[in-house]
Amino acid sequence: MQKDIEHLKEVAFAKTGLILKIISLYFIFLFVYTGFSKLMDNQSLLTTLKNAPLFLNTLFGNFLSWVVPIVEILLAMMIGFKKTSQSGWLGIMTLMTIFTLYTAWIVLVSSYQPCTCGGLMSLLSWKQHLIFNLVSLALAIWAYRLDTNLIKT
Repeated sequence: MQKDIEHLKEVAFAKTGLILKIISLYFIFLFVYTGFSKLMDNQSLLTTLKNAPLFLNTLFGNFLSWVVPIVEILLAMMIGFKKTSQSGWLGIMTLMTIFTLYTAWIVLVSSYQPCTCGGLMSLLSWKQHLIFNLVSLALAIWAYRLDTNLIKT
């Protein structure tokens, strides 16, 4: 009986680890891809930020056009290491919350809907983008909880 319980724990632990790895790979790909595409076309991002209905001045828009992609890449790297994974997941949840709130504001409140995304994300409508962000935020929360549980055991 004790061996059966131990076996079930090992199987559950392995499944949790696999799910966490899959979600981690998803966010690593997503954030590295979006981060580098924003850095490669930084001028376009800056123009979009200045034209976005956020009332950003040029200085703050310029700051964000460099900081956001660099933070995305750093967070993607952080979740790949045990020592920094918890901080990485907290950062990803924070960034996804900000992105989701901004997207919700564009969909629900703003009359002006600028195209602020590059690459594959530009193929989505704002409503689709909101759903994508909500699902990604839920995955980040789930991954954080899985990571926390794995650290405790």
